[in-house]
Amino acid sequence: MPYGRPAPVRSHRRGGPRRKRRILPWLVVPLVLALVAGSVTAGYLFVASKACTGEARATVVASPGMVPLLQGLAREWLDTKPSAGGVCAAVDIASKDSAVMAQALGTEWDEKSGGPRPDVWVPDAMAWVRRASTAAIAERMMPDLQPSLARTPAVIAMPKPMAEALGWPDAKVSWQDLVTKYAASPAGWKRLGKPWGAFRFGMTDPLKSTSGLLALMAILDDNDDGEVSADEQASVAKLKQVKAVYTEGTSQIFADLHQADAQGVDQALAYLSAFPALEQEVLAYNQTNPRMPLVAVYPTNGSGDADHPYLVLNAPWVSKQRQDVAKSFLGFLRGPKGRKTFLANGFRDSNRAPGAPLTELNGFAPKLVTLPRAVLLPESVQQSMNTWTGLTRSTNVLLVLDVSGSMRQAVPGTGKTRLTLAKDAAARAVSLFGPDTSAGLWAFSTKLDGTKDYRELVSLGKLGEDLGGRSRKEAMLAAIERLAPVADTGLYDTMAAAQQAVLDRYQAGATNLVVLMTDGKNDDPPGGLTLDQLKAKLAQAGSDASRKVPVITVGYGEDADFAILQELSRITGAPSYTSKTSFDISQVLLTAIFGRV
Repeated sequence: MPYGRPAPVRSHRRGGPRRKRRILPWLVVPLVLALVAGSVTAGYLFVASKACTGEARATVVASPGMVPLLQGLAREWLDTKPSAGGVCAAVDIASKDSAVMAQALGTEWDEKSGGPRPDVWVPDAMAWVRRASTAAIAERMMPDLQPSLARTPAVIAMPKPMAEALGWPDAKVSWQDLVTKYAASPAGWKRLGKPWGAFRFGMTDPLKSTSGLLALMAILDDNDDGEVSADEQASVAKLKQVKAVYTEGTSQIFADLHQADAQGVDQALAYLSAFPALEQEVLAYNQTNPRMPLVAVYPTNGSGDADHPYLVLNAPWVSKQRQDVAKSFLGFLRGPKGRKTFLANGFRDSNRAPGAPLTELNGFAPKLVTLPRAVLLPESVQQSMNTWTGLTRSTNVLLVLDVSGSMRQAVPGTGKTRLTLAKDAAARAVSLFGPDTSAGLWAFSTKLDGTKDYRELVSLGKLGEDLGGRSRKEAMLAAIERLAPVADTGLYDTMAAAQQAVLDRYQAGATNLVVLMTDGKNDDPPGGLTLDQLKAKLAQAGSDASRKVPVITVGYGEDADFAILQELSRITGAPSYTSKTSFDISQVLLTAIFGRV
């Protein structure tokens, strides 16, 4: 989105009375913030000295790779004596992975696990903004202005001689060529007369890695129309088959490549032939002076950019004064000093113009001839990630659906009841699972099965298994369709029993979890567990770190007890999601099941 150069930042500081002792008018005081479990890794508070009148501060949460640059620029910004409405300005720079932040913004913000509420979010790429925006609560926070601080395209990183074998620096290679033409070929490098064995393609987890997500979207969206068709979606299965190395992020690939390189050029060539990475990451690796440097191959069908948008959030907690501070800092970041810093560190500017390090001698194309790829619609981004997760992540999940009487309430504007929308969402989620996924289905209300508030409709097991002439997946879809609303809401007993059921069928190496959706609060007239008893059970079940079963809750409709659901999920180490309007329940449930990072 075009964004003009901000107006110069002016100081409105007033001088105080003269004193005999000299006092420095400005001090930079770094304060290391406490580590916050689960997300914020570090932060620095840049504040003005007591010579200023008052203090206005904004919290900027950025991806870890951008944090050091923002810290340095914040110190330089402070030297300009910034202010907001006559009050001394300050910024607090905190670090959080883009994937984690995209998930956190889609839930009610939890300061105990998520850290201070952000006023500004600087993710790696707009793709994470699209991912966050699938949740209505996050979509409402996103500003109209989303200026880019710096860009770096997703490229095909390859050892230099391998890239030269494909014609580098003028190689005509698309993302699809990598998967279907080279990585899928049994002949490997022999087809090009090279002795390097198999063409080994590496992939990073698109749920956590920016380069992995951008590559996945490019592979899926072959025609670059911003949407994923059914035919394009089928290519995910091929990508799953051909990946030789799969890691959470590029940092692990670079570490392993560095280790192989230390053992010799042949070892480096044997480790990987190609993998998606950000251009700036390739530069950083080459600056370590490996024996076998990498080069960037720019796909012929375009590269998605990590464009580092600067988002001044429209969140309820962001005051006008905090927004003014954030915008003042943005003006400095997009000014001459900020631009020079980003370019010197291997980024490109908002027009994709390169900095000095991006030369052909260093393995790059200074001038990009391909346009940046379209950023997929939020629903398509989520569909891409959900499809990948369903096919590649080993999962053992129990779906627990509320069928209490309140689920028969109509949702205005839809022509459907709460339960009908919930059933549609559950069926869509189950349809995305692969045959090797282990899943089961419960319904709950009160006294649904004798003295129990819950009933097992389909037992936990592989979805591809035969259950009397039909697969478990078919049985789950049929059971979901038959659900009907009944009595009250026996929430507490059900939650404890569901977690124990997954613990009893725990699968080592898999993602074991319960996903429980309810539109109300615990309402169990005959009795059952109290809240304190349930908390104790959940805490005890999670005492074994090697066998944890998170219980992800989805609060549905205006009557759900969101605060209690969040607290209960937190005890198990899981997020809690909300769908207050009920319109977005399908997206929320898919995020709850597939979006866990």
